[in-house]
Amino acid sequence: MKLSRGEKAVLCITAALLLAMGGLRLWEGRTRALPENRPAAEETAPAPSTGKRVDINTADEETLMTLPGIGATRAKAIVTWREEHGPFRYVEELISVPGIGEGILEELMDHITAGGTEYAENSGG
Repeated sequence: MKLSRGEKAVLCITAALLLAMGGLRLWEGRTRALPENRPAAEETAPAPSTGKRVDINTADEETLMTLPGIGATRAKAIVTWREEHGPFRYVEELISVPGIGEGILEELMDHITAGGTEYAENSGG
């Protein structure tokens, strides 16, 4: 099957438009994922400026909400997990809390402690 010059041009234009639309869709998805486009309900208070770490075993919800990435929902989840499972042995165990992923944990590492134990390697765990 031989295509005419006009048909080839239409195919090229269609392919270019499809690629452009796909690129635009990818770009829109990327910009939606940026932190500045996050809904206001998920915004959290700034990290404590005292330089002192927050003990995730004793902090109440209000104190937990001063940590980066921790709003009311995550603070409540941390307290609930702690009530159900007992104290955290080390800060990395926080990843077991629903809503706390590796990204949030990474943001928290310089701001939290688990009863004086900062990291698993310091606690023998």
